[in-house]
Amino acid sequence: MKFYIKQKVFSLKDKFTIMDEAQNIRYEVKGKFMSIKNKLELADKDGVTLLRSERKVFSFMPTYYIYDSRNQELAMIKRIFGFKPKFNLRVLHNDYYVDGSFYGHSFGVYDNRNNLVASISKKYISWGDTYEIDVQDENNLEVLLFMVIIIDQVVHEKKNN
Repeated sequence: MKFYIKQKVFSLKDKFTIMDEAQNIRYEVKGKFMSIKNKLELADKDGVTLLRSERKVFSFMPTYYIYDSRNQELAMIKRIFGFKPKFNLRVLHNDYYVDGSFYGHSFGVYDNRNNLVASISKKYISWGDTYEIDVQDENNLEVLLFMVIIIDQVVHEKKNN
């Protein structure tokens, strides 16, 4: 199943819209303005918060934790040191590996048996960041979609530093 993530350009805080193949809005992601922990929230189309994330402030490599609506930790995503963007992702007790292209425009998400779970590609020319996500395994759909935005944050942080 394919999804599209589009960043809103003129906004004081990070804002993303997640649409399905028919261009119906399914989710929205909003960032907290001036947040040290770079907090993000994933809400459904009715505005109900489903997931939220926080960056671990003091860590060698960027690490984000994803929590559900009951404030229980669901996932952790951590960048791996290297020239290409690579990440380890743990969702509940399942481990995934995210491997990105050199410029951070395409990614593959693989399970612990090296099966492709999702592929992510960024449009080269667009107004704001725009991604296409093809999800093969919908078990952790919302976490995988949210993870794309966290990866975008980490890649932008590195470019800005």
